[in-house]
Amino acid sequence: MPSVVDKLNDFRGTRPAQAISAAMLLILGLYNLFYKPGVLALIFGILFSVAGVLAVYKLIVGESIVQSISS
Repeated sequence: MPSVVDKLNDFRGTRPAQAISAAMLLILGLYNLFYKPGVLALIFGILFSVAGVLAVYKLIVGESIVQSISS
């Protein structure tokens, strides 16, 4: 019987795991942009939001934006 760590390692890299991470990045980005004051929160909000949008793009298209631009 595989352990919990083995199950988590198998889950990592699957589409549901990537969707969860993309959603978390978008939520963190929007939270920092709208609910936290300060310049540092603005910077982190923009970075997390961009990373989340790129992750959603990779989920939908199937390749990263760098591969799309270079081809």
